[in-house]
Amino acid sequence: MLSKTGLVASRLSRSVNLRLSRSLSSTKDSYLHNPGTEPLNYSTLGDVILETAHKYPGRVAVKSVHEGVTLTYEELLTQADRLGCALRAQGLEKGDRIGIWSHNNSAWIIALVAAARVGLISAAINPLYEKSELSFCIKKTAMKSIIFGEELPNRSYYNMLRSLIPELDTAKPGALKSDRFPSLTSIISCDKRELPGTTNINTLIADHSSNEVSKYSSDVTSRDGCIIQFTSGTTGEPKAPLDSHCGVVNNTYFVGKRFTFHEGHHKVCLQAPMFHALGSIITVLGTLRHGSTLVIAAPTYNVHANLNALISEECTTITGTPTMFVDMLSALRSKGDVPSKLRVAVAAGAPCSPQLIRDIQGHLKARSVLALYGLTESTACIFSSLPDDNIDMVAETVGYIQDHVEVKVVDEEGKPVPMGAPGELVSRGYNTMIGYWDEPKKTSDTVDKDGWLYTGDKFTISEDGYGRIVGRLKDIIVRGGENIAPKEIEDLLNTHPDIMESQVVGVSDERLGEELCAVLRVREGATVTVGDVAKHLTGRLARFKIPRLLKLTDQFPKTASGKIQKFKVKDMIEAGKL
Repeated sequence: MLSKTGLVASRLSRSVNLRLSRSLSSTKDSYLHNPGTEPLNYSTLGDVILETAHKYPGRVAVKSVHEGVTLTYEELLTQADRLGCALRAQGLEKGDRIGIWSHNNSAWIIALVAAARVGLISAAINPLYEKSELSFCIKKTAMKSIIFGEELPNRSYYNMLRSLIPELDTAKPGALKSDRFPSLTSIISCDKRELPGTTNINTLIADHSSNEVSKYSSDVTSRDGCIIQFTSGTTGEPKAPLDSHCGVVNNTYFVGKRFTFHEGHHKVCLQAPMFHALGSIITVLGTLRHGSTLVIAAPTYNVHANLNALISEECTTITGTPTMFVDMLSALRSKGDVPSKLRVAVAAGAPCSPQLIRDIQGHLKARSVLALYGLTESTACIFSSLPDDNIDMVAETVGYIQDHVEVKVVDEEGKPVPMGAPGELVSRGYNTMIGYWDEPKKTSDTVDKDGWLYTGDKFTISEDGYGRIVGRLKDIIVRGGENIAPKEIEDLLNTHPDIMESQVVGVSDERLGEELCAVLRVREGATVTVGDVAKHLTGRLARFKIPRLLKLTDQFPKTASGKIQKFKVKDMIEAGKL
C-alpha cells in the first residue's frame, strides 16, 4: 500500500510520463503531432486477448449481473476459440462478416473475441434497429452469419428475422438459403428456446473444439479488418466504417492507460450499448486489453441497475455519456450517501459541464473525471483527458491528443488555420479506419490521399496539446451520445400525406444535450400532432430517432437559391419564435 506521499509521487510520475508525449510537435499553424512514449503494437486483437488470458487466467474478465454469468479470462478465451472454430466449420472464411445484433450480454463479448481470433469481421448492429435498418446493414456488408440476442419483453429479434427471412422456418441450421439475403448462411441464437432455422450459440461452443484456432489466427495480420460499426451518415443511410486490428489494439491500449487501467486491477461498469464505439472499443475492449474486469449491469440502459452494480460490485471505473451521469446522480439522491470505490469516471459523446464534473466527484466519489473525443472512423479516440487534468480542463476541452496521432485544423479549402483559430478538425494516424465498407467514393470524400480524416467537427487546438469543440459542420444531431442524421427522418416524414415539407433539428435539452424537434409545413386545413408523427415513424425507424418535439410553420427560412437554412430554423426555436 502506498503512503499518501508515495501516492502523490506516483500520480505526478504518471502524469509526467503520459505528457512526455510532449516531445509534442506543433507549428504556428494549427497542427499537433504526438509521437507517443511507446512504439505501436502490431499484434492482432486475438493475439493480445490471448496474451491477457495467459497473464490472468483465473481473473474475472466479464461479470454479467443480469444474466448471472461470470467468465474468467481462461473461460472467455476457451469459449471464444470454440465458437470461432465452429463458425469457420460452418463455412465462414477469413474476412467474412458476422453480424452481432443484441443487447448487452456476455455472448456479445464471446462473439467479438471469437471473430477476432479466427479472422472474421464483427459487424455491430444497433439492437433498436427496425426491419428496414437491419435489412440495410445485412445487405451493405454482405453478412454471412448473424448472432442475435435472447428475447426481451419489448424486443423479439427472432420474430423480426422471421419476417425478413421467410425461409428461416424451414431452413436447416447453418445452411440457410435466402432470396432476399443471398450472402446469409447461418443464424445463431442466444435464446434459451429452440428456434427453427437457428443454431444455439451454447450448442456451437459445446460441440466444437478449439484445436484449429492457431491455424486460423496465424493467418490474421494487424492490417486486416477487425470490426464494423454502423454510424449515421448525413444522407440518412448508415455508413459502415471498417476499423483494423492495429487501430483497435493500440487505441484500446493507449486510451486504457489514460484511464489508469494499467495500474492495479480495475472493475469497469458498462453503461453504454456494446454496438457503440464507447461500449465496444473504449469500455469492453479497453477493459480486456488491460486485464481488468467488465461488469454488465443490465441488458439495456437502466440507471438503477447501473448504480446498484457500481456499488455492489465495487467498480473502480465507469464510462458513459454525460446524460447517463445526470440520470445516475438523480437516482443517487434517493439513496443518500453511498459507499464507492470509484477512481475514474469517463464521460464521452458530448461536453460535460463543470458542475456535472463536481457532482460526479462529490456524490460518486470519483477521483478523476475524464473526457474523450473521437469517431467510429477513428476507431474510437483522437483526444482524451489525462488522469490529473483539473475540472476546468476537462469541462473546456475534449482532452489531450492521443499517442501516435496527428491533428490539424483547416479552413474550407483544406489549408491550416493559425493556432487557436476555429476550423474543421482533421486527424491522421494508425487509428484511421480502413474505409467505409464497399464505398470507395465515400471513403475518399472523408479520408484524403494523404491519409487525413475529415471529422466534420468545428475545433480549435492549442500548443499545449488540447482540443476544443466549437460546433459541428455537418447536420448530425447528438442526442444522449447517439448520432442521428436528420435527413433519414425527414425523408420518411415527407411521405406522410399531410406533410408538405419537414426539417428536423436538435434543440438544447438539459438531460440529453439535444432533443429532436420536427418542424413541419403541412397541407392547408390539416392537423399533425406529435402522436401522428410517432405513429407514422414507429416500426420504420429506431425509437431514439423519433422526434419528441413538434413545431409548425408556414414557411422555412431559405437562401436566395431556395435552400432551407437549417441553422436559422434552430435559432428561431431557441429564441421562441417558432
